[in-house]
Amino acid sequence: MKRLAIFKRAFKDLFNIGKRYYTLFFIQSIARSSLPFIGFIYMTLIVDALTRNDLTAIPSLIVQFLSILFVLQLIAGWLEPLVTNEESLLLRKLFAEPNKKMLTMHYHYAESSEVREQLELINRNMMSSQSSLPMINVRVHEMTPKLISIIWGIILLSPLFSINTTSLPDGFWWMHPGFIILVFLILIAISVVIQVTISKKSGKRLTAMLAELKQSNATFFYEYGILNDTQSGKEIRLYKLTDKMIKNKQADSDYTRKLLTENYKRFRAMMVPMTGLFQIMTYLTYAYVGLLVLFGALPVALIIQLSSALSQMVSALPDVIQHGMMMISSPNELEEYYRFMDLPDEEVVGSLPVEKRLDNEYHFAIKNMSFAYPGSEEAVLKNITESFEVGKKYAIVGENGSGKTTFIKLLTRLYEPTEGTIKMNKIDAKKYDLREYFNLFGVVFQDYHLVGFSLGQNVSVHPTFDHNKVMTTLDKVGLGDFVRKLPNQLDTYLGTEFDDSGQSVSGGQEQKLAIARSLYKDAPVMILDEPTAALDPITEFEIYQNFDNLVEDKTAFYISHRLSSSKFCDDILVFDKGEVIQRGTHKELVKEDGKYKDLWSAQAQYYQ
Repeated sequence: MKRLAIFKRAFKDLFNIGKRYYTLFFIQSIARSSLPFIGFIYMTLIVDALTRNDLTAIPSLIVQFLSILFVLQLIAGWLEPLVTNEESLLLRKLFAEPNKKMLTMHYHYAESSEVREQLELINRNMMSSQSSLPMINVRVHEMTPKLISIIWGIILLSPLFSINTTSLPDGFWWMHPGFIILVFLILIAISVVIQVTISKKSGKRLTAMLAELKQSNATFFYEYGILNDTQSGKEIRLYKLTDKMIKNKQADSDYTRKLLTENYKRFRAMMVPMTGLFQIMTYLTYAYVGLLVLFGALPVALIIQLSSALSQMVSALPDVIQHGMMMISSPNELEEYYRFMDLPDEEVVGSLPVEKRLDNEYHFAIKNMSFAYPGSEEAVLKNITESFEVGKKYAIVGENGSGKTTFIKLLTRLYEPTEGTIKMNKIDAKKYDLREYFNLFGVVFQDYHLVGFSLGQNVSVHPTFDHNKVMTTLDKVGLGDFVRKLPNQLDTYLGTEFDDSGQSVSGGQEQKLAIARSLYKDAPVMILDEPTAALDPITEFEIYQNFDNLVEDKTAFYISHRLSSSKFCDDILVFDKGEVIQRGTHKELVKEDGKYKDLWSAQAQYYQ
């Protein structure tokens, strides 16, 4: 029952995502697959007219046939480019679905290494698992014309139920259509059982083969990613890895070819009895229809319709069964896909709009806040109670792993507290509309990410932007002159992913672009979360001090395990093992024994 439910859901999702594609495809399939059967019907009518010597009816039948043929071909041909385009869009959407899910799920799930590994596996399974949505789409595409042929075959076989049995010679009771249909149903049932057995074995073989290929595929995609990363070229050359990677690729190809060849041989051996049975059924079909005509139980003309319909139906049936069995052969991968898709989305709890204030008077107060990751009993942050005044500068310091970044993610509601509350202007932050709440913060995280679009779009994070505002912002971070010297200035692409004339920038310039992006947003609360951790302490200090000048009278948080931002901040919070153990100004904290004094003493040489 669980398997049935999971495939029912898969088909529902597939048709909802590709509603337009399937509508057009089904219409086209009906038009295209009906062509031969319309031909069988009119050939039967024309031959019948000839046997009755009714020549006057033939021109009319030919005109009708050609007219219907023309309309069906016109529909099928007209829809072809539309169906092709819609199928391409459907495949893009199907491959995008799990990646879109990463953008809507709770951020702590999206950030989890296990979830990212799960996404990587799902993306690999998209074209390898027989039960993935793209492969189910392939099976539906292959099965639909065959199913239409079977339906047409059943319709065209209806004259068998009205044959003149009195014309049959004595002793030929077994030629009664009811008996023959029963025999054929039994043969078809036997063929279905054989086909299901073969498909199950083939599916198990395929599943086993894909399991063997899983490690090989993982290695392939990993090395493929390295080869696509131009930054890897230095190590590949300097450490002479070229020959090794080429050999890995060749070994992977040989191994994959071997497995596919072995699987094909087994499948071919299993298909021999199936093919033989359907051939026998086809020969019996022609023999039976021929005898009925010979004994006068059927008009001569019907030999075309009946034999052709039976032949088409018998040849279509094994393909339908095979594709159907292959489609349901890997339910585990589909269950894994839906486990991922069912991860909780960001909760739309609040709907209260955030008040727009020109004075930036947004006050934050935290009370008894604790946080633990889902499934973990160990708290990352423990019972934090703090308040922050508007327009002040705060340094959040502590060693790596002390909870600094987690604190900021909770303040910005990327995470929600396990216990306690965060209040903004005396109202629980959860009551605010999440998207509007996000707009309060301009953040530069340590793992900031720039995209391969234009420099202007990277700063504005929007397809369109205010050129003057972007240039003013770039001037503030010291990149204005650099951008003005570029041929396309703000329209210059970052990197060469989308434009061969794109511009590569240094690590320092990337950091300045990330800072410019936060400034362009012009949010009332600015946060700098260790984006300069890879720099030396003196350069880091200069960047923090410059950023402090740029944020002017806004509330700002500076996070670091080094103390480059401490001296010019109004207040310092010292984190250790998920707790705020000290708070005060630099002058106050450096005088008292504690964590801050120890850290400052260890780092003071860099700031003298």
